[in-house]
Amino acid sequence: MSILRSDPENAWMTPKNTNVNFMKKPLLLCSLLACAMPALAEEPSPEIAGLRQSAADFVTAYNKKDAVAVSLLFTEQGEIVESDGVTSGRKEIQARYESIFSGDPRQIAIEVSDVRIVAPSVAIEEGIYHISPPDDENAPPRSTAYTAVMLKNDKGTWQIASSRDVADVTDPAGHLADLEQVISGEWTTQIDGVEVDYAFGWDPTGKFLLGEILTTKSDTEPQTGSMRIGWNAAKKSIISWVFDARGGVIEGVWTANDEGWELRSEGTTADGEMITMSQKLTTEGQDTLIWTSSNRVIDGKKAPDITLRIVRQAPEPAEQ
Repeated sequence: MSILRSDPENAWMTPKNTNVNFMKKPLLLCSLLACAMPALAEEPSPEIAGLRQSAADFVTAYNKKDAVAVSLLFTEQGEIVESDGVTSGRKEIQARYESIFSGDPRQIAIEVSDVRIVAPSVAIEEGIYHISPPDDENAPPRSTAYTAVMLKNDKGTWQIASSRDVADVTDPAGHLADLEQVISGEWTTQIDGVEVDYAFGWDPTGKFLLGEILTTKSDTEPQTGSMRIGWNAAKKSIISWVFDARGGVIEGVWTANDEGWELRSEGTTADGEMITMSQKLTTEGQDTLIWTSSNRVIDGKKAPDITLRIVRQAPEPAEQ
């Protein structure tokens, strides 16, 4: 993903569209506001410089996982407003970030799109913050638009009085990053003498996950199928579509849980039979997937449950 890239000391002065690798390089503060300034513009006003420093301090404290430092960037009665409630006061804010930072390797970057001085010592800041994915350096971040009320204290330091998330503006692929971590690669399993091979990865646009399925049986021609996984913004859910070689189509809705993923799937077979099922995907380490299909109903008749143990294929031997 392309964002503005800078270091905290020059946070608002770097050109746009610099590619940032979110795991190999630190996530750093960015701003659309100053990038719109002419290259030879005068030094920013003390108010803008102070707001710039406050934003840089937040990024630094967050990426150091310093909950105390983050809380001190808020006013004594500062608040964070989210869809699930309000966190009020420095003690609650510190506790909130201690929970966030516990065992979480993710980092943050900020794009400040607009700052307005609306009264002496009062400013409104708007922008987007990006949270890096946990492991995959190539996966896109989770992005959220925010607005913040900033107050300048008697020492001349700008602090956050109120911060509110406005909307999830994550690139569609960002919603797939956690799932991609689990299924990406080449896999194989066997069931009733049939070998099934899978391969998953990003499509050329980087917006969808694509899966290829090859079913092989000794006495028949190999059969192919495909799977496409994407983000449905209206349903706020991950959706998948499976297409088998004979013309069957199954649509599934994915939900993450503490153990892995759950799917509720329905569709039609190539013969026009309706099919519904509940599915679960869990892992055993990084190289084994457990895929369970239960409550299977085909053409109004209950079908047996199926459990597949799918293992990662060994890499091809290197050429000498």
